[in-house]
Amino acid sequence: MPESQRAWHAGLSSWQGTTELNAASIGIENVNLGPIDTPQGRTWQPYPPEQVNAMIRLAKDIVTRYNIPPTRIVGHSDIAPQRKIDPGPLFPWKQLYDAGVGAWPDDATVAKELAGRDPHAPTDVRALQQKLARYGYEVATDGVLNDSTWRVFAAFQMHFRPADYSGNPDAQTDAIAQALLDKYTQAATPEPARTAP
Repeated sequence: MPESQRAWHAGLSSWQGTTELNAASIGIENVNLGPIDTPQGRTWQPYPPEQVNAMIRLAKDIVTRYNIPPTRIVGHSDIAPQRKIDPGPLFPWKQLYDAGVGAWPDDATVAKELAGRDPHAPTDVRALQQKLARYGYEVATDGVLNDSTWRVFAAFQMHFRPADYSGNPDAQTDAIAQALLDKYTQAATPEPARTAP
């Protein structure tokens, strides 16, 4: 469908305070089976290299033409974590970032923010809710770890720490959230321009 026309790709969703995302975003549909539940557990279909390369080319073109900031390159699970789990933990967010599309935390900043804490150590729920709300997620900031907050934490982890998207509020998730805020919020120094490989 032409980019100038409204599509129904986002549904009931929110990002960085914007709610009518169907009218304010461009969706890229990726064909993928998503989660595959087997007797051995849940697995995910990988994204083939040809599909990833085509997606990168298309996304770079769209981002360039519309001057889209890195923090506004998101997936269904980011904008609608209460009802969506796609594009899943195998989606190549880091590969897109390396090609000049989207946001990603710097490893050194994550390590600095961890400050020697055990990555799996529990962290303050309210503080993590506040960080994710500042970044763009629609989440309560009441300090309650209910199903709704758990789904937001899991969506954030699926995007930025796909090796463990349990939804548990841990020190590594907190450090990643703070590293993203340090890098991309107004008070931070703008990220230098990158050239794609």
